[in-house]
Amino acid sequence: MKFTHVNARSLAALAVGASFIFVPPTLVRGALLALENFEYGGVGSDLHGNGGGFGFVNSWSGNTSYNIASGSLNSPRDPLPLAGNSVSGVAYGENRGIDRTLSAPLGADDTSIYVSVVMEPRGILGQGAYGGWFGLALRGSTDVFIGLNYSQGTYGLRIADVYRQSTVAPAIGKPVFLVLRMDFTEGVESAYLYVNPQPGAPEPTTPQASEINLSFHSLSIVSLTGPGGSAFDAIRIGTTYADVAPATSDFDADGDVDGADLGLWNSGFGMSGGAIPGEGDANADGVVDGRDFLIWQRQFGFDLTPGSATTAPEPAAGGMLCWVAFAAVRRAIGRRAFG
Repeated sequence: MKFTHVNARSLAALAVGASFIFVPPTLVRGALLALENFEYGGVGSDLHGNGGGFGFVNSWSGNTSYNIASGSLNSPRDPLPLAGNSVSGVAYGENRGIDRTLSAPLGADDTSIYVSVVMEPRGILGQGAYGGWFGLALRGSTDVFIGLNYSQGTYGLRIADVYRQSTVAPAIGKPVFLVLRMDFTEGVESAYLYVNPQPGAPEPTTPQASEINLSFHSLSIVSLTGPGGSAFDAIRIGTTYADVAPATSDFDADGDVDGADLGLWNSGFGMSGGAIPGEGDANADGVVDGRDFLIWQRQFGFDLTPGSATTAPEPAAGGMLCWVAFAAVRRAIGRRAFG
């Protein structure tokens, strides 16, 4: 029998965390309409002409100043399910953009659409034409833009010529996760921007920026745009918040985060390299440890299957799951300490 030292503070954190499982409110999932993870080879080559992902009718076309960058951007909160590479562009001397056309335009009456993207400032803040602004635009009857505005110095939302800023300022090399919600009606359309919301959690109740406009609809083109040095990753378009800010602790990929996923984490606990999501790795670091458990804990109870809604477990069931989780952590710790 051998004994492996286990940090006491880590044990305490896991034990306390296992005793108090957050039970989330309702979370609904609809359908992912478009996805672009920039899963392209040829790092350093031009994005122009690449056409992976789904939900688009053509390849990227426009300025030949956005290049494939190595690896995915880091997620600023709990990890997002990222794959492939990313795309970046250095500061530019004039406005620029590169576009893809969606398979179907967005904006039908009485629908809601969600768009998410990870972006990051590169180089020197403010460098490039017009203050070095950059972001993601949806183009149609009226353009909708999310990103860094040149005059405000914060991330925000712009519809036509109206800009609504958040309080979140950019920092070089620090990614930001933006989620845009658009509600379309026969009359007035509404847009809401969430800055660094929690992936896998219910939709936030308060946006960081919002705007009402009479005429944005029939949005059919997705653009990376702006002269500032920037990088982009993981563009998602869906019909619910859960589509574009998904959980990562659904280890068995059955559409929900539950005790079965905890069992897979328990079985994989202690893997120190090469772990995959199906073995309990929620943060994609190749290791199965307490950090993955805490992500599972925050996402426990989320039902991700299309057309479904999460409901809070009955108190007795929730209490039982607390003890089940606590027991699983103790078993995993014991297995690692004595082997």
